Amino acid sequence: MSKEGYSKIINLANQLQMIANLNKAHVFIDCESHNCDEVIVIAEAIPKNTKRLYQKSVIGQCVYEKFEPAVFEVLKGKDFSQYRAVTQEGKIVEQSVTPILLDETIIGTLIMEKDISSKVMKEKELKSLTQAASTLSNVVSRSKDNKIFVPDMIEESLFDLDKNLNIRYFNLTGEKIVRKINGTICETGSNFLKLFPTVEDMLTDGRVITIKEKVIQNYHFQIKCIQLFEEDVMTGHLILMKDITDLKQKERELITKSAAIGEIHHRVKNNLQTVASILRLQMRRGLPEDSKIYFQESLNRIMSIASVYEVILEESSTDLVNIEKLIKKIGNMIVYNESSEKIININYETEGQIHFLSNIAVSLALIANELITNSLKHAFKNQTHGTINVNLKYDLLNQSHILEVQDTGMTDSEFVHSFGLKIVKTISENDLEGSFDINRNSIGTIARVQFQYEGDG
Repeated sequence: MSKEGYSKIINLANQLQMIANLNKAHVFIDCESHNCDEVIVIAEAIPKNTKRLYQKSVIGQCVYEKFEPAVFEVLKGKDFSQYRAVTQEGKIVEQSVTPILLDETIIGTLIMEKDISSKVMKEKELKSLTQAASTLSNVVSRSKDNKIFVPDMIEESLFDLDKNLNIRYFNLTGEKIVRKINGTICETGSNFLKLFPTVEDMLTDGRVITIKEKVIQNYHFQIKCIQLFEEDVMTGHLILMKDITDLKQKERELITKSAAIGEIHHRVKNNLQTVASILRLQMRRGLPEDSKIYFQESLNRIMSIASVYEVILEESSTDLVNIEKLIKKIGNMIVYNESSEKIININYETEGQIHFLSNIAVSLALIANELITNSLKHAFKNQTHGTINVNLKYDLLNQSHILEVQDTGMTDSEFVHSFGLKIVKTISENDLEGSFDINRNSIGTIARVQFQYEGDG
């Protein structure tokens, strides 16, 4: 190659990145080697924010005609080519190739490649579907001739149409649908659009496969329209109609019930917050010092239950509660209310997203409230700071959930007989059908509730 040729290649190579970014494609320059026996890649550019086609740089690698014939066609003087090629790493790409000219002499090729693996996969799936539709059409034809009633066993209404949209065949379910919608008898040779005019857009949109939901005279249908081909010539359509009216009715009922349940949750939350407001009002008006602690404990319990419904409403759920979010809400509330004179850190650890039904969540809310309150009340009496670790995990061996509350305090001996822990024990054993234990360890005190949840299955 002459100096002018090298200069032109270098100038073009300096612009490759801009070309790649503009076209969102990988761009390469290929040139023949000195002995003209092979073609090698001498420059490449990868577009920004795009997945790489090649794991490693391909500069210096040989190009093979078997995999990239368009490159060799252009080097031989043929016109601009667009071709599907296979990369050195086996990926299918759409390859655009144009010659690099110097005084009408080809000195190399400029190549642009885009990954079309997913496109090819969809084409294969589409081909498989059309082949399946053609097979079904053949079954229909044989059934009609040989009185084999396989199509009549299909739940969907089946119509085989010719290229003029006239009915060649229909199954028993299709006959019933025509009678129900039009009040007429379905006959071969009838024009399908005269029976179902609302389906015209599906039959004329040019797509090989179209799936839509349509409402026809207050009945809901899922309709599948598949073009049929013989030797790449469109010969008709296969129509499958499934009556989903009952399903739509159940969906509407479910939406109505969900709205009603949401309203119930909203009212329960509001009522609990009203009770809490009354308690706060009473506390502000003055209480004996020995009574304040009992009012605050009752207030915390009420707000813990209210937190369940707050989480449900925040996540627009029907009756499932995000337990991680719930426990954090309760723990932060209690530490904020109870530890004004001390520095208490509370940490949370959960294994993934855990959701329970509201009845289980209420039990866990009360348990978490009592255990965290117990640590704040008894663990840090002679300390100015401390830590509470809350851990919710799943025991795969025993197929059970475990809630642990570990503190770093020097717990006094009174905690074992507290009313709050009696509540925890009762809820754990009766409501959750699980177990509860609390012990001292080298860090401080650890409380542990273990239970199984039927919703896991």
